[in-house]
Amino acid sequence: MTKRTPGRPKVKAEMNITRERISTTAAHLFLTYGYESVSMQQVAEASNVTKASVYYYFKDKATLFTKAVSSMFQRITTRVEELLQSSKGLKERLYEVVLEHLKRPHVDFETLLQEASSSLSEDHISEIRKSEQYIHQALEGIFKQAVENGEIVTTSPLLLAHAFSNVTMIRNKTELITELGGYEKTAQALVELFWIGIGPK
Repeated sequence: MTKRTPGRPKVKAEMNITRERISTTAAHLFLTYGYESVSMQQVAEASNVTKASVYYYFKDKATLFTKAVSSMFQRITTRVEELLQSSKGLKERLYEVVLEHLKRPHVDFETLLQEASSSLSEDHISEIRKSEQYIHQALEGIFKQAVENGEIVTTSPLLLAHAFSNVTMIRNKTELITELGGYEKTAQALVELFWIGIGPK
């Protein structure tokens, strides 16, 4: 019977924590400054590790970007699910999702992905898109439930999920947010527009 090396699980846990810290830090830097402007050295310094450590966990910048962005989408999905699973009405839950989203302004993701695309493989892009879909799937499930409960009417919960995601993309329009009176009023206006639409009543 082979003896297990003492302390091995602890070492593995510490490695996972370090890897996650690098990934989270990298996602923040990429979303703040763009793909080209962020170097592996910057990620290392911001993560309080050596550049060699970054390369130990992520073989190159494209891999780091892919893993960092994919993990970010997973965290967002988890948070969105937490907000949407409360006992409040759907409209209020949507407001809370939009408000939290608006308070985290960063570069437009599609612009960021386009900037990075020349450095990414098809597998990298596929992994990112798959992680992005989790958010839409979470929203779709909530909208399906709301239809069943008679709270909303829609022919396509998935289309509604994508439409709602697009509504929140206004977060980078800081001048408009200021003109509307801040995050809370902007979030309220967006949800009202999404909820009521523009047709005459």
